[in-house]
Amino acid sequence: MKKKLINILTLSILIIFICIIAIFPVDCIFTQFTGIYCPGCGLTRAFNEIIHFNFVKAFYFNILSIPLFIFFIILIINLLIDIIKNRYNFIPKLINFFAKYYLIIIILLILSFIYNNLILK
Repeated sequence: MKKKLINILTLSILIIFICIIAIFPVDCIFTQFTGIYCPGCGLTRAFNEIIHFNFVKAFYFNILSIPLFIFFIILIINLLIDIIKNRYNFIPKLINFFAKYYLIIIILLILSFIYNNLILK
């Protein structure tokens, strides 16, 4: 029961996040305080552009936007499958994935940080 609740809660948060970014633009707090772009800067605008099928503009806003959006869609689908089939093994697999590939993820975030501050400024 606890695993089902975690899956439903995670799925709900993802769906709410996608709905919010489709409706409301959000400013980056990190950029407001520091004046530099974080690795996630532009993701909200990029996701909004992806939802409206403007992939080139989404890529301009954040280089990682399209892969991350695809990742979120895969995450939502797998969480739904786990809930429907009453098995809850996707989140542990996801945690193992992050544990195994954390260095690549960190490198991608650093590259996104550099890209955001060289291209977007």
